Amino acid sequence: MTDYLIRMLPVSVQTMLVLGICIIASLAFYRFLLRFLRYLIQNKESPVSQSLLNKLSRPLRWVSCLIGIYISQQILPFGPVGESLLLRAASFVVPAMAGWLALAMLHAVSDIVDIRSRQSVEGNESRKLASRRHRTRMSIMMRVGSFLIIMVTLGIMMMTIPAVRNIGVTLMASAGLVGLAVGAAAQPLLKNLIAGIQVAFTEPIRIDDLVIVESGDWGWIEKITLTYVTVRLWDERRVIVPLARFLEQPFENWTREAEQLIGKIFLYVDPLADVERLREHMKKVVVSNPLWDGRSFILQVSDMKPEYIELRLLATARDAPSSWDLCCDIREKMLLFIAENMPEAIAYTRFTLPPRKKLDFSSEGVDAGNEPIKGNKAGV
Repeated sequence: MTDYLIRMLPVSVQTMLVLGICIIASLAFYRFLLRFLRYLIQNKESPVSQSLLNKLSRPLRWVSCLIGIYISQQILPFGPVGESLLLRAASFVVPAMAGWLALAMLHAVSDIVDIRSRQSVEGNESRKLASRRHRTRMSIMMRVGSFLIIMVTLGIMMMTIPAVRNIGVTLMASAGLVGLAVGAAAQPLLKNLIAGIQVAFTEPIRIDDLVIVESGDWGWIEKITLTYVTVRLWDERRVIVPLARFLEQPFENWTREAEQLIGKIFLYVDPLADVERLREHMKKVVVSNPLWDGRSFILQVSDMKPEYIELRLLATARDAPSSWDLCCDIREKMLLFIAENMPEAIAYTRFTLPPRKKLDFSSEGVDAGNEPIKGNKAGV
């Protein structure tokens, strides 16, 4: 009876009914499979699997819809007009879905590399440099791969349109002029693209590297894109620097090989100050400070002026923020010690007056002691 009623419906209604049932069945199977996979992942508590499933869930949902449409076509033909429309839509949608799925997989791989790199660093400081290297390479290659996938996908999609394909064939006839025009227009883009690939393999900078930017401030490399680099400064500001600058101009990278740094402090004291006593107190200050990494420290007389002598104090720390805080602590405690225990070490400005000359009137035969004071006519 049900089969008879379905046959009594118009062909278009039958087609839409079969199409809807197949799409709903495909989505239901997709939801069931997704819930089952999430249940398995939840029991294993694997962040890698969770990231992979989260990235692929949305494109796979639409892929399941395409599978449902394909199954409905096999059950009930759509007719000449429907077949033609379906073919045109598939030639445009299928490349888009394939590109979307490829992008999702690329982002999933990038997240997996990032998660595993961070996990390898936990409790192992020696792996921090290798972790930053892997994250930087994956970040740049992910952006390059995304750009290529998008360009190829758009190219395939546009070539399915007859008008666009005919224009492309026409333009190919004048490939010389088109090549020059495209090359001139795409020069900045290609330059940055090549620069990004070069940065990924030569590694002048990496994610979380500490660098000095043009303003003279220091900050961490936060993001590396195909055109620019985002530097997060110590005061939470962001500086956007063109990527090509790190390949064409010199810059400071404080964490190129390791994160340890040597902090320096300058003190200016009186030339008569007891330097050895200051050196002993610096030892107490540095050794008792938790920011010191235990490698080395030193106090030296680095310069001398007529008014003061310059003391350079060096102390090592595990990274740049610790080095800055350590230097501030040492400077503050050394100044407090000088003010309370060695005030003679404070630099003073000294003036020496020449001795006054004694007048001698003996050459004129005049007794200077008995000579009366003479004035002018006014008696002054």
